[in-house]
Amino acid sequence: MLEQTARARGTISWPAMRKRLPALPRLHRDDESVVLWLVDEDRQKGEPLLSALVTVGDRQMHPRFPQIAEQLGLSAGGTPDEQLSVWSYEVLKVYQHWRHRR
Repeated sequence: MLEQTARARGTISWPAMRKRLPALPRLHRDDESVVLWLVDEDRQKGEPLLSALVTVGDRQMHPRFPQIAEQLGLSAGGTPDEQLSVWSYEVLKVYQHWRHRR
C-alpha cells in the first residue's frame, strides 16, 4: 500500500489505511510506531523511508516520524522546523525512488 501511495505521489493516514484494509486492526499509537519502524527496518542502504508517507490530519508529518527516523539511522533534526524539513525532503526522496519501480 505504501509503495502504491509513493508511486501516486501521495500520503496516507492510519484511518485511510484501515479503510482500504478493513482487516487492519486499530492499533495503539506505540504499536503504530513499531509497524512504521518495521516497514523500513530492512530497506537497502540509501533507500528513503516509506514510513514518511504515513501522515496525520491533512498531510501533516506523523508526530512519531522524528523518533522512527532516528532509530533507523536518519538524523531528523533537533527543532520542529528542522524535523519538518527532514520529513518533507524524505517524502520527496520516496516519490523519486518509487517513481518508476513496480
